[in-house]
Amino acid sequence: MRRSFFCIDSHTCGNPVRLVAGGGPLLPHAPIAERRELFMRDHDWIRQALMFEPRGHDIMSGAIIYPAYREDCDFAVIFIEVSGCLPMCGAGTIGLVTAALEEGLVTPRVPDRLSIETPAGRVDIRYEKPGEFVDSVLMFNVASYLHAADVAVDVTGLGRLVVDIAYGGNFYAVVEPQESWRGLDGLSASDIVDLSRSLR
Repeated sequence: MRRSFFCIDSHTCGNPVRLVAGGGPLLPHAPIAERRELFMRDHDWIRQALMFEPRGHDIMSGAIIYPAYREDCDFAVIFIEVSGCLPMCGAGTIGLVTAALEEGLVTPRVPDRLSIETPAGRVDIRYEKPGEFVDSVLMFNVASYLHAADVAVDVTGLGRLVVDIAYGGNFYAVVEPQESWRGLDGLSASDIVDLSRSLR
């Protein structure tokens, strides 16, 4: 089977972002969290084809725009990455907003503001676009909270760590310096990425 996709590649502070502007699967008009489940069940090959090597990269974020189900949102989005379909992605949101506005793919209901339906909930945006290009994007994410405190995990290469697990659209491990973890000093960017994969 041959399929074509129209993608706009950009970056958010160096993090690659791919906006799938054409060729995404047709999904029923439903809350985006439900459409995300359908996408993962029936169309995950698209995520793999666009995010994995040789077309993608392990730190690339992707987004597919859909019409909003919620009346208080301008559009909806499904986030795709190598690791799966995330409920929310900050870098992906900034990149998709910038590319979608500059390419005329979305029309804000209110000038300089957008509301996006994400699987994690509504994300509000304020942006500055004085001309042809977007100068800034300010994102108001879903509510964040501490999900679990003092969780002991065994991490390859480090041993046992005690972490807090926070939620802010996705789950994150918050790691404070401790006996088996002194902090980021002396580590390269690739070292940090490798350690984060082990912790995940």
